[in-house]
Amino acid sequence: MAPVSDPSTALRSEALDAFLDHVDTLFNTEDETQEWPARQAAAAQQLASRALEPEDLDQLRRVYRLWSMAGQPAQALAAVQQHQARLLQELTADAQRDAAVTMAMLQADAAEDVPGLPREQYRDVIAQAMAAVDQAGALGDPDRAWRHLARHAHQAQALDLQEQIYRKQHQYKSQQADRAQLRAWDDAMLATRLGRIEAAKGNSAAARDLGHYALQKLQRAEAGQDIDTDDWLLLGEDIIALAPDALVQHSELTLASLPSNASPAAWRDTRAQLARLAAASLHQQGALDAAISKGQEGRFALVRDSDDSTSARLIDWLVQAARLPEAAHVCFESTLHSRPGSREAACRQALAHLGEPGGAPYWALTLMAAAQDEDLAEFLPADMDAEQAFAHYSALVQQQSLNHPMWRLLQGNHLFEQQDYAQALPLLETLAERPQYANGELAYRLFVCRARVAGLASALQSPYIRCDGGSWCYAMGVQLDDDEALMQAIGGEGEELPADWPYDELLRWIKHYYETGQARFEHWFATGQGSYKDGNLHDYSMLCNNLAIKYRYNDENYDGALALHAKGIATSPFAEHYNGIVSTHIDSDNYAQLIPAAEQLWHYSQDNGYSRHSPCDYFPKVAYALYKQDRNVENSIWLERLDEWWSQLDEDEQRSERYDYLRSLLNQLDYYSATHGAEVLPRLQALLPELAQRQNAYLLRRAGDAMQTSGTDQQAMQIYQQALACARADDPAEREKLQTTIDQLNAQLITAAPAAGGGKPWWKFW
Repeated sequence: MAPVSDPSTALRSEALDAFLDHVDTLFNTEDETQEWPARQAAAAQQLASRALEPEDLDQLRRVYRLWSMAGQPAQALAAVQQHQARLLQELTADAQRDAAVTMAMLQADAAEDVPGLPREQYRDVIAQAMAAVDQAGALGDPDRAWRHLARHAHQAQALDLQEQIYRKQHQYKSQQADRAQLRAWDDAMLATRLGRIEAAKGNSAAARDLGHYALQKLQRAEAGQDIDTDDWLLLGEDIIALAPDALVQHSELTLASLPSNASPAAWRDTRAQLARLAAASLHQQGALDAAISKGQEGRFALVRDSDDSTSARLIDWLVQAARLPEAAHVCFESTLHSRPGSREAACRQALAHLGEPGGAPYWALTLMAAAQDEDLAEFLPADMDAEQAFAHYSALVQQQSLNHPMWRLLQGNHLFEQQDYAQALPLLETLAERPQYANGELAYRLFVCRARVAGLASALQSPYIRCDGGSWCYAMGVQLDDDEALMQAIGGEGEELPADWPYDELLRWIKHYYETGQARFEHWFATGQGSYKDGNLHDYSMLCNNLAIKYRYNDENYDGALALHAKGIATSPFAEHYNGIVSTHIDSDNYAQLIPAAEQLWHYSQDNGYSRHSPCDYFPKVAYALYKQDRNVENSIWLERLDEWWSQLDEDEQRSERYDYLRSLLNQLDYYSATHGAEVLPRLQALLPELAQRQNAYLLRRAGDAMQTSGTDQQAMQIYQQALACARADDPAEREKLQTTIDQLNAQLITAAPAAGGGKPWWKFW
């Protein structure tokens, strides 16, 4: 083989594509015996064996990607640097600027991953990328490009480049007309970013001034600027970190930004987030006990939380304050309930303090619980599997505190997973002693255990299992509300529920948990006191929706259902609440309120999306309500909306929804025809061939109704006769309804126009 440096060996065009395809297969092979490092080594060897000369940016990106996948970022970087000048000169000016940005970003990403790359070289790559983005101007997505480079400048510890990037990004945003309402936000964001840079330089006074400047930008935002409570909270962490003395003012301004009609839930959620910010500030200032106290006020599972970092931080603070018993309790709680973020922090502290009396036996209990969580395997002894680790820590707990209640609970959970329900039951009943640990899963397992051992009827007559958490009560209600899953959990066989399935008793339990959960959530909203699982506003809103359905469907408690939907919308709105309000007004025959409720549901679904939106379920009721309210002219709007919804469906959806569409359309046409028969008739006539082909008695009857209401009695009679002819024998109600309609119309026709000479009217078929 000729040496790699020989130009004659360079691969180009289709030959290069074929070669890269071959290298790609080294990573995509289904041979599971070949480890990833071996694949990387093979790919790197292949890539180094030939000179590669990409002919366009796409080929260069492929070369870059494969070098990167091969674990060779230095080669990926060199590939771009080697070929970029040649490839750029072949492009038009605009395409050249766009490609230069792409190549610059590729180089920055590669430089970040090169081991031991001198910081100055990394810095030079970033500076070159900045120049490329700056030259490109408004091409592409400059805001995204500057964000990307800001991260690189941070990684390179290039504070001066960070400042330049932030100023360039801010300058670009200031020129965008669609961000006119966000000027105050953009100015405040720039101030906090520059403040962090000053803090990193050690210029605390300048950093503090910038924190106050950001606060003032939000406070003094001109009318029309889009600044809301979430904006105050988002920037609050940076503002208070830069200017701790702004804590009180920031909190007051944040609360003042809440709308005057904000729900109690929104107020409490905001206060909890402010408590977290205050705790961080107090800790930063060295007030450890005060930080812990404030941190407890914010240690609730909020909607915005992706993990339980608040508890993780609190655990570390408690350990710093030598408050080990409290720390150990929080560690056990985080691990038992498997909370991402805090459970890892809990395991680290448990391992560090396992042999200490302060906090025992909860350190060992934490690791005993960790052995039941496969996501925490890294914290278990290297020479033990999960079963061995569980037994090891179980024995240690017994040495420290014989038959501790939480030891019994963990043992019961362990036996449940082994399907030893009789042995697990008395141990899981420990939850009655410590309801603060009765999460939704453990409570459900205890109920299943009772049913497995003594039968479902007996379990339903046993005392309720107390759950000290709003979200836990919600979870318990949801699980009991799933009949099929419950039947399988208690050992039922087959797919059909038994004939004696205890619906009423299960409903009593389900409502108990929903109502208890509602009370717990609302107690936290009002007082700020409660358990960790009392703070999720979306859980509360979903609970309100589920309980409202029970009130409406099972109890005919329509006022109670509407009140719950209103609470859910005020707290965390979603489409099911608006749908529930419509259903409640339909079930209670409240036609006056149905019309505005349907308007809300339609517009909310259009604006926010609703995958289960089914206009055909309520449009006919709306049409009838408009008819009864002497507002029939408005039915034209709802007919247009039905067609709008229909036109947005794809072909498969239209096939599956065609019957419901026709059902809704014919009902709406019937009511509309009472005052607008001339408009309805052409559309009805166009539908008749399809209806005749479908041979569906109900659809034909409703078409006949619309024809009759439009004043075409004779054609209506023909349609009714056709409907009766195809009505199913096993549907006597439909047949009776059709026969009654025919008899009534027949009487009207005879009265209106008796047959001449005793002959039969042309429309009479018998």
